[in-house]
Amino acid sequence: MLQSLRIKNLTLVEDLSWELGSGLNVITGETGAGKSIIVGALDLILGERADKGLIRTGADLCTVEAALTLEKPLVAVINRHLDELGLEPCEEGRLLLKRSFSAAGANRQFINGSPATLQTLRSIGEILVDMHGPHDHQSLFSPDRQLAILDAFGGLSGAVRECAVLHGNYRDLETRRAALTMSEQELRRQIEALTFQVREIKSAALQPGEDASVEAAYRVAGNAQRLMELAQSVVHGCRLRGRPAIHRGRCRRPGWHPSAGLRS
Repeated sequence: MLQSLRIKNLTLVEDLSWELGSGLNVITGETGAGKSIIVGALDLILGERADKGLIRTGADLCTVEAALTLEKPLVAVINRHLDELGLEPCEEGRLLLKRSFSAAGANRQFINGSPATLQTLRSIGEILVDMHGPHDHQSLFSPDRQLAILDAFGGLSGAVRECAVLHGNYRDLETRRAALTMSEQELRRQIEALTFQVREIKSAALQPGEDASVEAAYRVAGNAQRLMELAQSVVHGCRLRGRPAIHRGRCRRPGWHPSAGLRS
């Protein structure tokens, strides 16, 4: 049951702490007394959509906190659900919920002190609380809740839990199989790549010592541009001197050397 509720900066409420008694609790009051604010706070703590227009004028942050005490059968259900989500379990049958949202749009939820998503908070709320109104009945519109009611009516709760365990094992095996399949595909890709590389090497018909001749040819090709520049420089120098005596080496430019600028 709901043990306590604290509301801060929700519509007209600045700070309200409400301790509920055991058994049935009834809130009465005339129209406008604030009964709907209590219901709205419960909606928020159960994961309903938050509108920044609900924040009290002049405040930047709205917070709703609730403490619930659970019976042992429900504690087991809630703790199993929290464990699946990686959240802290209930201690001594006590569940703590907190939700805050700001005018800037930040929205934070906590379950037993651990950060949680809004969807997680909503899923906990669906297990814990059933809201009744003049025009709606939440749980009967939920297919999951309908199945739970049907299974409980048929006395199949034990079989459902066993099926859930088997389904979890099946999902684990599917995940492991998918990982192995991906590994096989990666291995196949690597084999294909290596096969292609080996085929390219064989088609090149490389010979022992061929790397040295290739290196020498590369050096010659690398010097081709420089040799052309030097030859043009020599021809230009000889034309300026008017002496067609290139073969006697008389047209060299001052300071010129045949190996100048060449790469070895």
